[in-house]
Amino acid sequence: MVGLSKDEVPQANQKAVVDVSDSNIDPLEQLAENLPAEQWSYIENKKQGIYSLKNKSKTGEILSLKLNCNVASQKPTFSIENTDGQVLLKAYDQQAGQIQFLLDNKNYGNIFELGQAKQLATFKNQVTHAKVIKIYNRGKLYSFSNNKAELLSKSVSCKAS
Repeated sequence: MVGLSKDEVPQANQKAVVDVSDSNIDPLEQLAENLPAEQWSYIENKKQGIYSLKNKSKTGEILSLKLNCNVASQKPTFSIENTDGQVLLKAYDQQAGQIQFLLDNKNYGNIFELGQAKQLATFKNQVTHAKVIKIYNRGKLYSFSNNKAELLSKSVSCKAS
């Protein structure tokens, strides 16, 4: 890959992979607005060893879903950010209330809740076949098209950044 100019924002390639290894911080902040909508994008920073999966909805919210951790001792997690980059909802948040994950309207409950390892395993097995991922919390339904779902099998950095 050719080095990026100072102001160039990394773009997803044909396989929906974005290499941010040579980026500076300002374009990374712009990356969210330039992510393709309604599909998964795999974002890699090989220099720092950071890998993530993001999915931007029609309305601009971004789901970060970390199911396959590249460090075995780390726990799978997720977060949803608004268009300003503020976290709206995240795994293991005691203040969040009930969270429900749905694949094509089949409810899996809160797959990140303590004691839900079996449900999480089932979800991980089914997520690549689903057309839509929905997350429901406190009267709000977040919906994400599950295009390029094969990327969900890639290992990612699960440690909170």
